[in-house]
Amino acid sequence: METIARNRAIKKTLETAFGRGKVRVRGGRGTSYGWVDIDIDWTPRDVEQRREMETQVLALLSIAGLMKEIGTYGYDDPGSDYGYGSRMHLGFNTARYYLTQRMSDGTMIAKADYHSEWEMIPDTASAGAA
Repeated sequence: METIARNRAIKKTLETAFGRGKVRVRGGRGTSYGWVDIDIDWTPRDVEQRREMETQVLALLSIAGLMKEIGTYGYDDPGSDYGYGSRMHLGFNTARYYLTQRMSDGTMIAKADYHSEWEMIPDTASAGAA
């Protein structure tokens, strides 16, 4: 599959999940030819939700058979100097909070960054129901 066709297939697949106009796919140029940058206009709540969404995006691309087209770099060998991984950069918007936690009474608390204190945040689910 050519790079242009691969990028269009990736965009089409991810737009079914995130909506039209929310996904940007760009192939690498020059020495990074063969790599792909995927930017998704979606804001995770915290770092953990971002990791979960990365896993789901990889699952979508695997089901569509596109992970084979993206390919990998390095050697799958523990002694490899170069490491091993996918030739894909996946990006989302910056997370709203560094870390969130739901308390036993149902309220949410969050840390804005690693060094900040826990703060109560408004629960958007119950606010929409009222």
